[in-house]
Order: sequence, then structure tokens, then C-alpha cells
Amino acid sequence: MFNKIYDILGESLNVLSDRQNIIASNIANANTPGYKAKTLNFKDVMGNLIPSGSSLPMKTNSVKDLSNGNIYGAAPDGSGFIKSFIHNQTDKSIPPLDGNTVLLSKEMSDMASNAIRFQAVAELITKKFNMLNYAITQTNP
Repeated sequence: MFNKIYDILGESLNVLSDRQNIIASNIANANTPGYKAKTLNFKDVMGNLIPSGSSLPMKTNSVKDLSNGNIYGAAPDGSGFIKSFIHNQTDKSIPPLDGNTVLLSKEMSDMASNAIRFQAVAELITKKFNMLNYAITQTNP
């Protein structure tokens, strides 16, 4: 009954963590000539993971199928579903002469925003577990 919310919150932490790693990689490569900044859209990933109220759950025939909470696919290197949402950032401004598309101010802003989201989801999970713990320990038979 309550497993689904924990699965969704857990997967959202995984996606936010991956997004933080991509942003950190962009910042680390800010001075690398020719580096193209990457992005991972949290809303797109979670929208494809969580079925809408009108859709039916997907039937699976193999452990390699997407359900079962494995958003990283079967490959040990993490390729698969999540990798399909990582794209080069598109920026309409004039690119620098070295071809690097990292905008440091944007990346720092995205990192702070992502960290706040991660913290909020982590606190929500903590509160959910605290409620369960309270329900288990404070009931009198």
C-alpha cells in the first residue's frame, strides 16, 4: 500500500543525485575546450517513470524490463533508460571561441536548486519513516 510512495521518492533521489553529478561534471569541465554542457531534466525522467492515473501499469516479461524500479537498465555501466534523458544543453547565445558551452553562473544556480530539491525529498522520506516508526512503537494492544 505505501511501498509505491517510497519507491517514487527513492527514485527521485537517484535522479536528483545523477543530475547533481552531471552539473558537477559540467563545472569541472568549464575550461575544457570543445566541451558541450550536459543536462538531465528531472521532470521528464520522473514523468516517464510514474504512470499517470489514466494509464495501465506496464506488463513485464523479463527482469530487464523497465518496471521493478530499475531506471538504469540492465547494463552495469548505468546505460539505458536514464542515459536516454541526458542531452547537450542548448543555448542561444554566441558560443565562446573554444567551443565550450558551460555557463558557470547557470551551472552554479542549477546545482543550488538541485541540492534544495534533494534535501526536500530526503526530509520527506525521513518524515514518512518517522511516522511509520511512531505508528509501530506508540500503539498499545
